[in-house]
Amino acid sequence: MKRLRDHGFTLVELAITLTVIGLVLVFSVPAFRNLSGSQGIKGAADNLAGQLRLARETAVSTGLEQPFHCTGMTVYHIHYPTGISASAQWVLPPTITFGRSMNDYYRMQPNGRVVMGNSANGSIPLVDGRGNRDTIFVESSGIVLEK
Repeated sequence: MKRLRDHGFTLVELAITLTVIGLVLVFSVPAFRNLSGSQGIKGAADNLAGQLRLARETAVSTGLEQPFHCTGMTVYHIHYPTGISASAQWVLPPTITFGRSMNDYYRMQPNGRVVMGNSANGSIPLVDGRGNRDTIFVESSGIVLEK
């Protein structure tokens, strides 16, 4: 007489599989949170650097000075050329701030160079809630670097 074998998993095999999956999740979730946090500050730095580069390109293409301000702990904005009353303003993401209280003023010149005013020293530090840092450097030549 032939004995039929049962097909499927035993309770022990299922318990071991679920335990392994649980351990993988326990160790991977914090890594994903750290990854998303570091990507948040990188995205904010990319956006700010892009706005600085755009202001410089606007000054070169229009032949008019393009002012750019970083104010307080989270706000940066540009002023459109004379005659246009509105200006564009952006705010850093909620968990990201400038590394210091800002009142930096960058005047993008039609020749591509930058004149820095107020307390601007060419560096714009960014910090997130976890202490991750990124810095944007604005050189007087008009080049914007991220470090």
